[in-house]
Amino acid sequence: MAGVNVSVAPEIINWVIEKIQFSTVNNSVFELLNKWKSGEKVPTFNQIEDVSKKTNIPFGYFFLEKPPVEECKIVEYRTIDSIAVQNPSRNLIDTVDMMSNAQEWMIDYVKENGQEPLSFVGADQKEKNAMKIAAHIRSELHLSVDWFSGSKSASDSFRTLRQRLEDAGIMVMMNGIVGTNTHRKLSLEEFRAFTLVDPYVPLIFINSCDTDNGKLFSLVHETAHIWIGTNSFYNTPYADSRSTNALEVLCNAVAGELLVPAGLFLEKWEQTAGSALDRTGSLAKYFHCSRYVIIRRALDNQKVTSLKYNEVVQILLKQYEEWKNTPAQKKPGGDYYRALKSRLDHRFVHALEQSAKEGRTQYTEAYHLTNTNRKTFQKLVNEIGGAVW
Repeated sequence: MAGVNVSVAPEIINWVIEKIQFSTVNNSVFELLNKWKSGEKVPTFNQIEDVSKKTNIPFGYFFLEKPPVEECKIVEYRTIDSIAVQNPSRNLIDTVDMMSNAQEWMIDYVKENGQEPLSFVGADQKEKNAMKIAAHIRSELHLSVDWFSGSKSASDSFRTLRQRLEDAGIMVMMNGIVGTNTHRKLSLEEFRAFTLVDPYVPLIFINSCDTDNGKLFSLVHETAHIWIGTNSFYNTPYADSRSTNALEVLCNAVAGELLVPAGLFLEKWEQTAGSALDRTGSLAKYFHCSRYVIIRRALDNQKVTSLKYNEVVQILLKQYEEWKNTPAQKKPGGDYYRALKSRLDHRFVHALEQSAKEGRTQYTEAYHLTNTNRKTFQKLVNEIGGAVW
């Protein structure tokens, strides 16, 4: 049976190739699929089984006449339209499914505990003024206008904002791989973040493959979506100002105001000497955000012309591409529990522990929802600290 030639429909082969475009699949898999496609080789049972395992595409799908319809509704809310994202990768589909399952469990939990809908979700649905929305977010999260001044870096600001969001009842999850599978890296070219809005437990997921500045901007951008009350699939490339609709323009403006408040920006811009590029670099360090956010604020506040803005953006893009194409240096093995803690919302972990202790949730379900086991779940709980419920 293993060496028997098997017929796979051309449509299925094309579909599989599209599905794995954002995956870190070995080139040999692509080469084999292309040989099947051209007719140079005929697939065998063994080869199909091997490709299924390496691509995480269910074995049975290879024997269908037509590609299956796999729903991943979150991509309907994409910020930038593209053919690629209309065919979401297996990694994205599985990640969205995992996050949806975690969110659904948390929604049931908070309802059982008598929580009312969060008043800020969708509170600014009709508001078109970015500065007003930013002010509402600061007020709800107890942030000062210069909340970032106590940070030493963008990652510090990210942690501060994430904690305030979690305290407010928003689930914030983050990962750069599917679950704990290090062979299934999430693609930054496919998406940077997404948000699943719910009145009881809105959820933000951040692709941790991004830069520290990128993760911070994504977190703030997705926060704006919660206040406006719309789901989001944030797939805008670095320094890309394209936007498919007015909603994304508004969310970007809210994010800009939260990270770089207009009044403080204008004051610091005038106090800083040098070219537009020099000022951009200096202010990025002060505000702990990307240089692109700064030059965009300069354009929005009429401190640079469109020509100068485009000139600086091209320089930043070139530097970003150089950084992206630089081979990453291998780092020594990191702290497993530190990584696990960064991926999961801490209130969610505490809720699972509490529910399991009370016998309302099976421990096996808690392990499944957190990608842990009996030993690692308890150690995770201990690492995070005491329950907050």
